[in-house]
Amino acid sequence: MQLLYEFGDDYVWKNIRSVEELGKVRLDAMKLFLADYEDGKKSGKYINASLPVLPFQDTEFDLALCSHYLFLYSEYVSQEQHILSMKELCRVAKEVRVYPLLSISTNTKSKHLEPVISKLTEMGICISLVPVDYEFQKGATKMLVAKYV
Repeated sequence: MQLLYEFGDDYVWKNIRSVEELGKVRLDAMKLFLADYEDGKKSGKYINASLPVLPFQDTEFDLALCSHYLFLYSEYVSQEQHILSMKELCRVAKEVRVYPLLSISTNTKSKHLEPVISKLTEMGICISLVPVDYEFQKGATKMLVAKYV
């Protein structure tokens, strides 16, 4: 139970009630994905691509979602990589939403958030921090929304 205490301090155990349930939720999602992967790949549902360069046309999508990559791993992903990735997401989608905005290492606002917001704002991209109803990582109560106006 010591693991739950150490792991649990940075999380809100409301929707997911325990470390064991978290493991089950993630394993179930992985199984669902893997069961669909081969057929999905053949049908074009899955495309091998990675930030900061995506193989899509400008504004090809109405919405791009980025979850649990940018900002969360701020100690491992550079500020430059964050900016390039956000610029690319804004290029391929009319609206971009990113959540969470906290660093997993410190459970505080990512050190890259303000510089990314400044750079995107300079480029004419409208940025807002919008409250969310879901909170698993303590303090992760907002998402970044970026779009050209």
